[in-house]
Amino acid sequence: MALREGEVYRCPDQSCGCEVTVTRSAAEGCPGQQNPTCCSGHTMDKVGG
Repeated sequence: MALREGEVYRCPDQSCGCEVTVTRSAAEGCPGQQNPTCCSGHTMDKVGG
């Protein structure tokens, strides 16, 4: 589940408000399997789906 261009991730902490939009996809074959982590330490949730 590598990051793909256009995906949006949001911090689950309502008081944080951090949101990330992927502007460039990871390389083909990237073994990454984790969602991004917010500066507050929470694992960010993919928006949409």
